[in-house]
Amino acid sequence: MQLSKINSAIAETLPAVESINGVAIATVEETIKEIGFASQKESAKIVKSKDELARLNANLLGWIAQLDAEGKVMRFPDNHKLTPKKVIPIKYDDFMIIRGFYVGAAYDAGAVSIDAAEKVWEAAIKELATEAGYTRPKSDDKDAVRMAENRVKLIEKHAPDSDDVLIEKKEAALKVGDNKSVSLVKEINNELARREKPELDKAQKARAVTRDAIIARAKELCKAGTDDADELLISGLLAMTK
Repeated sequence: MQLSKINSAIAETLPAVESINGVAIATVEETIKEIGFASQKESAKIVKSKDELARLNANLLGWIAQLDAEGKVMRFPDNHKLTPKKVIPIKYDDFMIIRGFYVGAAYDAGAVSIDAAEKVWEAAIKELATEAGYTRPKSDDKDAVRMAENRVKLIEKHAPDSDDVLIEKKEAALKVGDNKSVSLVKEINNELARREKPELDKAQKARAVTRDAIIARAKELCKAGTDDADELLISGLLAMTK
């Protein structure tokens, strides 16, 4: 790919000035280009690191999810009250054992503290929840079970009402303002957030697909190294800088 063609195309979009902050524009250009060049090199390392983390997370999922006879990840049915279509996790105790192994290894690998190692684990689980629909297993602790049962009851309680009806009930409760009404408002807010989450997750996944498609196409054009490919890259760059 001809760097001069790209630089010329970018330059055409910039205003003409003699200096920036009292520094000659030629010096500014040279310095910023050095920074940009080095930044791209580091960004490439980050992209490669993200790809490797995605591979490792996919491997981890195979250990913390229930698998069928063919070794495929199992999911809850579409009509599951709390987590429809989500990945079915392994038992809570087994999950915590794997967590302990993972955190210990992350600490041995250079994490500055156990807390930092735990954050690496949490980041992996959060990524799997977003990208793969993973759900953490529930503790068998009596309080945890009771809380889970209460969540199911609240979902069933508000199930007959549409979002609009729930919003109307919340507005009415806010006008009353007593403790019972405040509690109802919290319930409704939680239920509305629960209903909205699948759509938010879906939208985020769609953005990720678009991002990956753009990156893949840009790599193809760079590899081609033709004038047509350069023009497509320049057009795409200019479109995204408007």
